[in-house]
Amino acid sequence: MARKLQGQGLALSGGGYRASLFHLGVTRRLHELGILQQTTRLSTVSGGSILAGFLAHCMLDCGARRLEFGDWEREIAAPFRRIARRDIRTGLFIRHMVWNWIWPGPRARGLERVLLKRIGSRRLVELPRAADGVEFIFLATNIEQGTPFRFTSEKIGSRTTPDDMPIARAVAASASFPPVFGPMRVKKDGETLAHLTDGGVYDNTGMEPIWNSNKVVLVSDAGTPFDLAVPTWFGSRLMRYVDVGRNQVGALRRRMLIRRLHPGYRTVRLRGEPSPCTLAEEDACYMRGKRVTDKPTGAYWRLASRKRGFCAGCSPEFEREVRELEQDWYGYPEELQESHIGAVRTDLDAFTDAESKVLENHGYFMADLAVRRHAWHLVETGAEFRVPHRAYLQTEDVQRALRFSHSRLYSWTRWFA
Repeated sequence: MARKLQGQGLALSGGGYRASLFHLGVTRRLHELGILQQTTRLSTVSGGSILAGFLAHCMLDCGARRLEFGDWEREIAAPFRRIARRDIRTGLFIRHMVWNWIWPGPRARGLERVLLKRIGSRRLVELPRAADGVEFIFLATNIEQGTPFRFTSEKIGSRTTPDDMPIARAVAASASFPPVFGPMRVKKDGETLAHLTDGGVYDNTGMEPIWNSNKVVLVSDAGTPFDLAVPTWFGSRLMRYVDVGRNQVGALRRRMLIRRLHPGYRTVRLRGEPSPCTLAEEDACYMRGKRVTDKPTGAYWRLASRKRGFCAGCSPEFEREVRELEQDWYGYPEELQESHIGAVRTDLDAFTDAESKVLENHGYFMADLAVRRHAWHLVETGAEFRVPHRAYLQTEDVQRALRFSHSRLYSWTRWFA
């Protein structure tokens, strides 16, 4: 029996604090436009899960069932930037450097303890269920089975969520990126359910729970752009092999999503790549296979470039419409996005206030542009376009703020912060 898509899903990708702060700007703009409040499912990975965990605590503290807030800067943005100013990686790495190679999970459990202090101690079962509010889905990767593992208010994996499981544990499992954090052992009633690592190992976009279920699909991708530089030393060459595979998987997911949202989108095939059927035939096969009666609408945007979105391969008429929309749009130049913003480290060390504000600005800009292009029908309030941090609008100011942001920082004075 065919099923009907319903509700609005928002996916926040992984990418350390860089992703968290980018998504902070994204959710700020979506909240201004009245779109965030309509969200019925929030699917998150790694850095996106850190922000989602913080939003969940703020929502519960307000007694709300939806992502509705009053003063965004005071209640959400400023407190979260303070969290991002604290290094939560170096101290755990130093304290558990030896033991992490002997027993699984000490640094991951340490990350949970830090998150309990930083974002709060609310429990998963306190979150709304899918039927009566926004459903939070924190995604990790089951390294034994090679499959995604979901934490929700009702289920962890295939088991009922324990009453005493904190949100911080789900966030820590989702953000336990290897090899800095070892796999986390998740138990229920003394039984080990799984060994979990960063959700981005399986799917760094977090889109899987929403793209086949929700009528509206919004995906915010702050993942690392593929580096075209040729690696020179042995370690970087080994990582390059891993990155090539992950980049291909990510590209396939993006291509599938964009085709679902925009059937007229023309993807570029590599020379010699087989083309077994037309896009229309592919769409028909997809609809039959997934047994759905309608198609989703929505938008996808990336951190690295505003031009490498849906417009690549679209019709000239659509390109002209986009250019008209962009005439009154603030945003960072594409060259700056690729040279500086896209090069910001994906880590959980301390981010400066300037780095945080640039990333928040950029997320705000990208979400606004994506909604203008593809999802303006979702807007319920004609919110004014208010740049969060005008002190970081000029290229020179951004370059100065991010001049060391590509390097991983080791805050030796904050080991035990």
